[in-house]
Amino acid sequence: MYCKDEMGKKNALCITGQILPGNRNTPSPIDPETIQVAVGYEPDPADLALSSIPGQEMFDPRKRKFSEEELKPQPMIKKARKVFIPEDLKDEKYWARRKKNNMAAKRSRDARRLKENQIAIRASFLEKENSALRLEVADLRKELGKCKNILAKYEARHGPV
Repeated sequence: MYCKDEMGKKNALCITGQILPGNRNTPSPIDPETIQVAVGYEPDPADLALSSIPGQEMFDPRKRKFSEEELKPQPMIKKARKVFIPEDLKDEKYWARRKKNNMAAKRSRDARRLKENQIAIRASFLEKENSALRLEVADLRKELGKCKNILAKYEARHGPV
C-alpha cells in the first residue's frame, strides 16, 4: 500500500504504519529485449554467406526477428498448364518475354532460398539459446531453493522478516 511522505509524494511504502523510504535497494525492471544470453553458437561462415545479401551487412541470427506473417506457411499454388507455342509464333517479343520471366523466376527462387536459409539459421540459434536459458533457469531455481532454505532457518530462529 502506498502512502504519501512528508513532502506529499507517493513514493514511500507503508507497512503496518511504518513508512519505508522510496529509494530502497530494489532492482529496477529490466527490458527483456536488452538481456544478452551467453550462447555458444557460431554458425558456419558458408551458411552465413548463403543467408546474406551480397554487398550488404552479414546476416546476424541474434538480431534478426521474423514477423508472424513472414513465418506463415506459403500456400501451394497450382501451376498453369503449359501451352505449346508453335515455332513460327516465337518472335523477338516472345523471346524477350521469356527472358524477362526467367530472370524474375530466378530472382524469386533466390529470394525464397535466402529467406529459408535465414529462418533455418535463426531457428538453430534460438534452439541453442533456449537450451542455455533452460540451464540458467535450472541454476536459478536451485539457488532460489537454497535461499528459501536459509530464509526458513532464519525465520525459525528469529521470527518472520
